[in-house]
Amino acid sequence: MRRGLRRDLKAYIAAAYLACLCLPAAVYAQTAGTPPGNDTPPAITGVTISGAVIKPGTYDFPAGARLHDASVTAQINAQAWFLGAALLRQSAMEPQQRLKVGLLFELNANRVHALAVEDAELHELITRLYRAVEAMPVTGRTVAQLDPLQQLILSNNPLLENGDRLLYPRKAEQVRVTGAVMADCVLPHDPSWQMLDYLKACQRHPLAERNSAYLIQPNGTWQTYGIAYWNLQPADVATGAIIYLPPQPKRLSPSTRGLNNDMAAMLATQYQLGGRFSE
Repeated sequence: MRRGLRRDLKAYIAAAYLACLCLPAAVYAQTAGTPPGNDTPPAITGVTISGAVIKPGTYDFPAGARLHDASVTAQINAQAWFLGAALLRQSAMEPQQRLKVGLLFELNANRVHALAVEDAELHELITRLYRAVEAMPVTGRTVAQLDPLQQLILSNNPLLENGDRLLYPRKAEQVRVTGAVMADCVLPHDPSWQMLDYLKACQRHPLAERNSAYLIQPNGTWQTYGIAYWNLQPADVATGAIIYLPPQPKRLSPSTRGLNNDMAAMLATQYQLGGRFSE
């Protein structure tokens, strides 16, 4: 009797799990708090899904549709790399445009500062960073959970917005080091390496900060880590990550204290630097 009950319970759980994977948008609409009435809420239009998916394309969804609806519709294939996937939103474009303009202003202020104090090394480094930022597109990249199984948790499953773009790359195999280095380095990912190992493999600029660096993970999250022997912190450097080695703050203009944080935030929007989006 007990064995039969256990079998029935397992079958029930499996059926419920499969039902969740294909949960229709109408169910999500109920949880979104759509008020009852005769008026039909506007649809979510122009959602584009591309990359390592079986059914790429541009789709419309009913009001209340969520990220998981898009993932299920596109049928993401086994080669998709969820950690490096990107959600691009129109609503994030304007704030990121302001971020880019502000960062360029900070960099230009430091070029003027370098000329004023006759610091040729700083002027060369800041000019190179200015040109790199100037070439960066404003992507609208938003931090989001793009693993369909993880999206079954409601907090990982936001409402879709008009014009959303979901990009699923194949897994990257490299780590990029940028910032106060003599030239950007694209290094093979080694699971045994810490952030300091990658920094040692890339020639530093004379003005490079010695105590901390920024780790931008392929999902768009970032934070600072200690890299000196006295404050060294372990860091899980995922494949496709970007390591930003900042210039020494004491050499920068006193009016641009937030430059390095803004640089890390801008790099976090540059999803194309970490994944294989062109394949």
